[in-house]
Amino acid sequence: MTARIRLGDGRGRPVVLWAVLALLTGTAVASLCFAPPPASNQWVIWAVMTGGGLAVSCGVVAPRRPAAPVSRLLAVSAVMLLSAPLLLAAGARDIAVALAVLASTAAVPLAALRVVEARPATRLLRWADGCLLVTGVGCAVAAAQGAQASLVAAGLASGIAMCAGTWLLFEVTSGDDRRRVLWLVLGAAAATLGGMVFFAAQNSLPMSSVANVVGEGVLSLFFLAAMTVALVAPRRVDVRVVIRGATVLIVMLALSAAVYEGFAALWEMMVGSRPGKGVPALLAALIASGYGPVRQWVEASMDEMLFGRSADPVETLTRLGTDLTAGAPPLHWLHTLRSTLGVPGIALRQDGVTIASAGTQDDGQTTVTALHAGGEYVGSLVVCLPPGHLRLPRAAAAVVGLVAVPLAQALHAARLSEQLRVSRGRVVTALEEERRRMRRDLHDGLGPTLTGIAYNADAAVNLIGTDPDAAVRTLRGLRADVGDAITEIRRIVYGLRPRALDEFGLIDAVLQRITQLRVADGRPLDITLDAPDRLPQLPAAVEVAAYRVAVEAVTNIARHSAGTTARLALTLPDNSLLRVTIADTGRCTEPWTPGVGIQSMHERVEQIGGTLTIHATPQGATVTADLPLGLPA
Repeated sequence: MTARIRLGDGRGRPVVLWAVLALLTGTAVASLCFAPPPASNQWVIWAVMTGGGLAVSCGVVAPRRPAAPVSRLLAVSAVMLLSAPLLLAAGARDIAVALAVLASTAAVPLAALRVVEARPATRLLRWADGCLLVTGVGCAVAAAQGAQASLVAAGLASGIAMCAGTWLLFEVTSGDDRRRVLWLVLGAAAATLGGMVFFAAQNSLPMSSVANVVGEGVLSLFFLAAMTVALVAPRRVDVRVVIRGATVLIVMLALSAAVYEGFAALWEMMVGSRPGKGVPALLAALIASGYGPVRQWVEASMDEMLFGRSADPVETLTRLGTDLTAGAPPLHWLHTLRSTLGVPGIALRQDGVTIASAGTQDDGQTTVTALHAGGEYVGSLVVCLPPGHLRLPRAAAAVVGLVAVPLAQALHAARLSEQLRVSRGRVVTALEEERRRMRRDLHDGLGPTLTGIAYNADAAVNLIGTDPDAAVRTLRGLRADVGDAITEIRRIVYGLRPRALDEFGLIDAVLQRITQLRVADGRPLDITLDAPDRLPQLPAAVEVAAYRVAVEAVTNIARHSAGTTARLALTLPDNSLLRVTIADTGRCTEPWTPGVGIQSMHERVEQIGGTLTIHATPQGATVTADLPLGLPA
């Protein structure tokens, strides 16, 4: 039984494995330093570099995936490669060569094919594993026996099996697992491209055998680094963006070099000599002028290959504009955007509530774009990312940025329309409630009183001739009933409009109501009134709204403010507007939360087309009502 010492950090790190790998790595490096290998065995330097890289990779991967086969394969590969210098020192060269070749052609490829979280159990993948194992053993045997031809053949077969296994993994995986496979492809491509460049440098520059081996070790580390990222952080960077950038760079460099060398060769065929000093400069300028358009075409091709169909800004704006012009609901806007962007789902949110959605957003991978109209936040556009994407493709992100402004304006207009509809509904409701109240008051109060007056009048007429005293008593009762009817009529009339407005005017009526107000501790509220000497003739609705807002706001100050002073101002910024401003100069003891009073102020102001703003801070509150003097039709 193998004992494992685990640190107490909840991650179960196999300290023994780390210690063994660290000790083995240090021993291998020390053997190279104290007993440098001869020229025929300098490959062992590569083995130590690659084995050290595998040890680091295993140390990073094992805590995150301790029970995964890939962790064990990485550890076995590291041990096999790091043991090579020790076996050489012990005189077992054939075993050292066989272990190094077996690790590089079987153990490491088998580990690479297990980077996915849940490896699909397919027969083809099992065949690929078997081929890798067989060809790896064949390579190891051929290398130990010095059969160069057999080694090349087996190595080629191992490479083909590795490519086939990678292709199978890519086809049967999706999401993060496919990203892991793409990281492997990126690492292999980087190592291959770097090997080609390094091979060209070997033929052009003088290099020692040690430098060659070190260079090959560095190239191997590219693949190991990519495999480690695939195992522990495949979403840290969108690998397709990296592949796209690298591919575009390589293609552009190859095209530029091909154009330059092709023109130079054509020049030499026609003239008989290489181009002179001025021709290369002219050719470089020509290549530079066409570099931008060609690069855009290459980038678009790579985007379509890796990310799918690109969104067309012109098509999107045209279709969205048609929907907006036709007055289509938000759901139609989203269907248009979803189809042109090529995303699984899209939604509009206002105040944290989804008001319309198209498609699905089950995986939770979304990007949110804030929508502003005139500096006011009106909602958010939530776009579900396409499968396998960490962010929106560049073309789709550009389209979202373009449609955000018209979409925000349309959403703002829809919100205003909805507010207007709700406000009109409230007005109609208020009118109907007022009519119901008046009908009830007239039917239940004034109606019976007038009916009684009529009957009593008939009774008095009948009693005049037979019983004058009873007729007098009946008439006196009739006089009392008429007084009650007059009182009831006044009550109904005063309920329709404050009596003080007709008796004193707006300013004095407001003063009559607020001068007796006191704050919570009983002290009188000192109110400063700032108003013109004489107000113009105000529409009745404006006068009532100004009266109600002023009285309600000052009453709120008396209830909630810790101060004893307030300021009330009635101003006319122009001939079409009456502004009522109530300012509290004391500290608010309670927050101004929307209640019946504030809601009533809002409704009264909105009913006549005005605006009400409330600005409350710990230092005081200000209520401002702008009431138009020309009422809307």
